[in-house]
Amino acid sequence: MIETIVESVSHLQVPVKNLEESTEWYIGNLGFKVHWKRPDNKMTILTLPSGPSIFLCETELHQGMMSVVIGFEAVDIRKLLTDLQSKGVQIGEIRENRGVVEGEILGMDFDFFDPSGNMLVVHATSKFVE
Repeated sequence: MIETIVESVSHLQVPVKNLEESTEWYIGNLGFKVHWKRPDNKMTILTLPSGPSIFLCETELHQGMMSVVIGFEAVDIRKLLTDLQSKGVQIGEIRENRGVVEGEILGMDFDFFDPSGNMLVVHATSKFVE
């Protein structure tokens, strides 16, 4: 058996086209707080009350991804969907039923996009973690 050396995910690094715009987007739409900003204004570290940090890194090499780069849980996913839609956030596929595990219906999830084209996903909070 292999010994587990890595204990947790410390951060996710997300490429962005415009650091200022993306920082404001994550703060205004998802409630992140700025933890630290690099002096050359090319990277900002954002945090939530729990979970890994997100490092937004401005780069000219950014290419919008069509796979999820960050997954979130929401206690009121329908309210979040309504809030994001009212703010004009691009919403992707909305899935009403993610399936059933041990008799529990996992509920809905949906894809949405940040201003740099990164795909994000949010799902209803569940006792099951994949």
